[in-house]
Amino acid sequence: MKRKLSHFILCIAAMLVEFSMAAQVKEISLTAGVNVPLYKDVENDAVITVSYGQFFQDGFGFRAGFQWIPSVADVNCNFGMPVALAFHTKERTSQERINAGFSGAADTLTQDIISDNNYSAGRDLTAGFLMNLFSDLEYFIGITPGYIVGSSSPEHEATWGTSWQYWNNSWTEKKSSFSLTLDAGMMLNYSLWRFDLKITPAFHYCLTNNYVYHISSGEKNIDAKTSHIMPLSWFFTLSGGVAFRF
Repeated sequence: MKRKLSHFILCIAAMLVEFSMAAQVKEISLTAGVNVPLYKDVENDAVITVSYGQFFQDGFGFRAGFQWIPSVADVNCNFGMPVALAFHTKERTSQERINAGFSGAADTLTQDIISDNNYSAGRDLTAGFLMNLFSDLEYFIGITPGYIVGSSSPEHEATWGTSWQYWNNSWTEKKSSFSLTLDAGMMLNYSLWRFDLKITPAFHYCLTNNYVYHISSGEKNIDAKTSHIMPLSWFFTLSGGVAFRF
């Protein structure tokens, strides 16, 4: 039995080494951004990710890394290890990138003229040009197993009104420490020699129902109150950073 297990581990290791040697592009990236729960009145927080990626000649590859979110809905310290399958589009030439930039700027300007939006035309023109200068795109789908260090958040109370008679209490319950999310997104890569500047929008669905948001409201001196319980399952992240290809 031990011999079979050792043989299996050696086969897996050999496959990983073979994949690594066959990879056309390898990179290490560092990104930072914002993690947005897609629910009203739930605060955003930062997300920081370090990842390693390998891509082959046909554009397919994978990513694996380490992720830290300081707080999710006031529940502290979410650590994760994202793993994803990915597809890299073919890198565009400099001329193709410039042509796409001018085309994007022209389309944006046309839309501003049609909608009579003259106040932000310059800003939109610049954004339309820059957003279309990317050298290639990457699409990915994967999972992030993780661990939540912090405990349920403390209760937050707010009052308002002419006599401060209205009140609202909210807090986030941590259901479990181990988490698992399903992730899907894309990367816009701007290449310069062996470096890539990255912009990464992505959606995440929490499969393990770790965060439950509790909110109750009412009026002082009146017994009636309303309560609402809302699982926090959907999140959106927008990150930017740099990668080194080797």
